[in-house]
Parts: sequence; structure tokens; C-alpha cells
Amino acid sequence: MQRRTAANPHTGSHTCAATSPDISVRVQARRLLSSRRATALCRASDGDSAASTSGRSDLMKQLLRGPRPDLFQAHPKMRQLHHILRGNHSHLRGLERPLGIVVLPAYVWGTVSSLLGLQLVLPVLSGAAVGGLFAAMNRFCNRRVWPAPRQPITVIITGGSRGLGKAMAREFLAAGDRVLITSRTQEAVDVAVSELREEVAAGTLGTRGSVDDDEDAGGGKSYPQVVGVVCDVSEPAAVAAVEAAALKAFGRVDAWVNNAAYSGSFRFMVEQCDEQIEQVVYTNLLGTLLCTRQAISLFDRQREGGHVFNIDGAGADGFPTPNYAAYGATKAGITQLTATLQRELAGTPVRLHTVSPGMILTDLLLEGASTANKQAFNILCEHPETVAAFLVPRIKSAVARDSSGTYTRYLTPTSVLMRLATAPARLGRFFDGAGRAVYPSERDRILGRHAKATARRQAAARRQNGGLALAYNLSVLAGVLVMLAEAPMLRG
Repeated sequence: MQRRTAANPHTGSHTCAATSPDISVRVQARRLLSSRRATALCRASDGDSAASTSGRSDLMKQLLRGPRPDLFQAHPKMRQLHHILRGNHSHLRGLERPLGIVVLPAYVWGTVSSLLGLQLVLPVLSGAAVGGLFAAMNRFCNRRVWPAPRQPITVIITGGSRGLGKAMAREFLAAGDRVLITSRTQEAVDVAVSELREEVAAGTLGTRGSVDDDEDAGGGKSYPQVVGVVCDVSEPAAVAAVEAAALKAFGRVDAWVNNAAYSGSFRFMVEQCDEQIEQVVYTNLLGTLLCTRQAISLFDRQREGGHVFNIDGAGADGFPTPNYAAYGATKAGITQLTATLQRELAGTPVRLHTVSPGMILTDLLLEGASTANKQAFNILCEHPETVAAFLVPRIKSAVARDSSGTYTRYLTPTSVLMRLATAPARLGRFFDGAGRAVYPSERDRILGRHAKATARRQAAARRQNGGLALAYNLSVLAGVLVMLAEAPMLRG
């Protein structure tokens, strides 16, 4: 600042700038702060005027979704309150969330009772009590069941250059974590790292939820850290090199995700060639064994320990996998391996978990698939980024709670039944009647015109309080129905 002022031929106060640089810095800092506040107020006022016509409808949409973190923010005044709390009163930040949960049933029940001519005080108090109960439950779950790590974590993801591995890496980076991915070739590693950095730099992902607004405005957001390493997981020396690269780049590792897998061709066992069977077994089973052993050795040396996440697949539950015999056998072996190691690791700082991603629309799944298979994929499959948005927050919660033996499943029996019940609405999602693909490419889903739709699906998958929100909405509805049943005008 001092050099620029002295060298500027258009300024006449050289001495003042040179003798009192602190004053100049303070003045510019105050101007910057004032401009930021003015910009924020303008944005708030613009949002108020733009939302004046649709504020009520947006508010009702938010209220019907239950106790979500952004509850009540659809209303312009509540958005302004949220901005004030975030900007000026950090000790009150987040207070609007439990208040919204308490106020909603009290307001709804009080309004309904007033319209029906019932006593007003009792419904309002009971609604506030029910809302307070759910607010306490939501707070407890956020602290004990769904917590996020207080600091960014370091994650190793094998097979992270495409499919689910790449989508999980993207999701971790979006949360501000540090990621090391592996692949078989240097070209695949370089392409994946370049694409992940491009997607973050484009602002599509950013560091969602990891940096405050003020830090973003001041340039305090750190660039996401992603490193790629060439590794054949069936080679012990290559797996050891992954550990060395992670420690060199990040200093420590918090979680190791064994995602590398190979399905082989879709055909009968007797038609499989030797090379395909060997690659399936080497990648899925031997690779998981070697990577798990390396991770256990690493985490046993770290004072804080660490978490190993083994990804299962078709066959892990013991059911037959026709045309994928070798793949199903390896996944069944991973289930047995995980159960055995959980016994061996009892009392150590190493935690072992299982992740079940369900059916993901990747090249692994589509290889050799028939038209009938693709029609089933319309019902049961999801894109990798949607599944990753579901899995990563739950993986991070397991790390934050330092728990062991968790089993995170995306496709549960209940969700399968729900998908089958809504099958007519799901037909043609990914493939038409002839089996031709009708879904956009990954780049279009992440950076193109389908990015907003992808973000909405990810937000729905990322949410962890769906059951609590449903119970909350049903409780409010039940109270309204009780008041309707007790209304004198309806009974008489």
C-alpha cells in the first residue's frame, strides 16, 4: 500500500501516506466493510421485493417439509433475520431453526382452534410443547446421530477416477475435505483430478457448508485438495505407495474407502475367460484384502486411529448372482472378511464399516446388460452423484462419532418396495423401450444444463432427518384432525 501511494503521480499526499499507513489501511478496511454491508442490504431488499408475490407459497412449501435447517427461510423477513444472525450475532446463529420448529405447530393449532371456535390457549401450548419435543430430538440427532467432523478429514478412495469413486471424491471435496484417489493408469488419474478441480473451480460445488459467507467474500475459502495416484490394488507395493503418497500430501489419513471393483462380462460362468475371472478376483477380493491390511497398519500407528469402509455389492447378502458368479463370490467374501476383522480389531483404534451403494448407473453395471435389464435399471438404479450424496454424509458422521461396525445402505428393502410401487412413474428415466440411453452425460449433469436438477436430487439424498420430518408433519396433521373432530360446529 505504501509503495503504490508513493509511486502514484496523481496523488499529492505522499508524506501523509508514508507516515501513517495504519490510518490508510483502517480507512480502506472500513470502506470495504461498508460496501459489503451495503451489498448485503441491497441483496436482502431485492430478495424481499422479488419474493413479495410468492412468499406465502414458498413459505408453505418449506413448512410442509418439516424441521429442516433452512425452515422458515422461504419468507423474506425470515431470510433477513437469518442474514442478521449470521452476520452480526454469531452466538445466536442457528436459533431460528429450533424456534421455527416450536412456532409452527403452535401457530397452526392456534389458528385452527380459533377458526373452529375452540379454546385458544390449550392448543397453542400443546403445539409449542410438541414442537419443543421435536426441536430437542432434532438437536440431539444433529449432535449424536448425524454430526459432521469439526475439521476437514482426509480420505483415500481406491478406484476414484470414475463412477461412484469419483462421485464420492467430488462430494468430499464439496464439504472441504482432502481426498486422494487411485486408478490403474496415469491418464485416468490425471483426467479425474483435472475434472474434479474444474467442477469445484467453476463454482458448481464449492465448499458447501464448510465456509461462512463472510469468509467467502473475503477470499478465505481454501482450494479443495485432491491428489491422484496410480495403483493396481492387487499389487502390495502399489498399495503401500498409496499410503506413502497420502502421508506426504496430507500428513495423516482419517478414512480409507475400498471402492475399486471389477464386474467382468455379463455371461455364464463357463463362458468367462481366465483373464476376466482373475481380474475380478484380484481387484475385488485380493485388492480389498491388501488395502484393508494396509489401512489397518496405518491407522494402528496413528494415535487417533482411523476408519476403513469396505463397499459390498450383489452377492454380499448370499443371494445368487446369475451371469456374475465371480463378482458375487468376491462380494460374499468381503462380507465374511469384514465380520472377521471386526472381531480381530476389537480394542484397537481401527474402525471397520460396510457401505452398500445399491445399483448405480455406471459402465460396470451396463456391461452386457440386456434390454430387459435396462428396464429394471429404470426402477432400481440411480446416478453415482445421487448415491454419493447419500453415502458421504453418513460416512462422515461415522468418523465424527468414532463409531465402528456401521452398515450404510442406500437401497434398503423399504426403498425397493417403494420403487416397485411407483414403477410406472419411473419407466423411461434412463432407457427407452428399445434400451437406448436417454440420460445426459456426467459432465452435463454436473456442469451443464442439468446441474440444477442434479443439485436438487443430491440435496434430497443428502438429508438425514427424513424420518423425523415425517413424524413431525404427521404430528401437526394429527393435532389438526383432533381439533376438527372436537369442533362444536361439526359435531352439532
